Amino acid sequence: MEDFRRSYLRLCKEGGVDTQESVLAQLHDTRAATGSCRLDLSGQSITADTCSVLGRVLQNDTVFTEIVLSDCMLSEEGAKLLLNGLCSNTTVKVLDLKGNNMRGTGLASSTSLTQLDLRNNQINHQGAAELCIALKRNSTLLELDLRWNNIGLLGGRSVLEAMQQNRTLTKLEMAGNNIPSDTLRAIGETDRQQQLLNAFNTSLSFINQGYIFPEQSMNHNADRQSTLRESRSRTHVLSKEIQLLKDEKSRQVRVTGIV
Repeated sequence: MEDFRRSYLRLCKEGGVDTQESVLAQLHDTRAATGSCRLDLSGQSITADTCSVLGRVLQNDTVFTEIVLSDCMLSEEGAKLLLNGLCSNTTVKVLDLKGNNMRGTGLASSTSLTQLDLRNNQINHQGAAELCIALKRNSTLLELDLRWNNIGLLGGRSVLEAMQQNRTLTKLEMAGNNIPSDTLRAIGETDRQQQLLNAFNTSLSFINQGYIFPEQSMNHNADRQSTLRESRSRTHVLSKEIQLLKDEKSRQVRVTGIV
């Protein structure tokens, strides 16, 4: 961890880049956590220059297996500089990039990532097509979250084509992308999904217009039941409060009538 921090400081100095105190603080906190393999820079406004330096440091890093860069306001240029380095990294397994307004990423070409979170970005059909080109060849990625982007019909077709060739992805989330239900259904009927269907001996689920793989169904059903119970509980409490108000109002009316 200390090597990472020193490399960051050295490359900033060599490149004439101002160090970001917020990034240094996070690196210090991570260093303090003994044995930590997780680099969490979520919520930091990371500049393009800092992205360039971090990308170069991460290129050969062998410490971190999980990197969280959610809600970092990454610019298009900064994201490319950072991801170029990450694509060469062979240690990082989990990468969280949600909430960065990214339009595309070639990270599916990574040979080490097993989990990739791209929720709440601006990935359109073109970005999805680029992602899917790499996804067709990828043999390590197991979980991909594309919820709440702008993939649409054309992007959905790209995903369908990629899933017909990919044989390793076991979890794909696509809710909130304006993808027609027939396209989502076609994705669910690809060979890989049919294999999963047979293996888990359960039914496919479509929730919020997003295809959910079989192993997710029980979790989503449990969440739905929990939410339903909470809703009923709140409704019951509210009904009791309304009834108490009515009773109090009636009592006041009776008292006024007596007076």
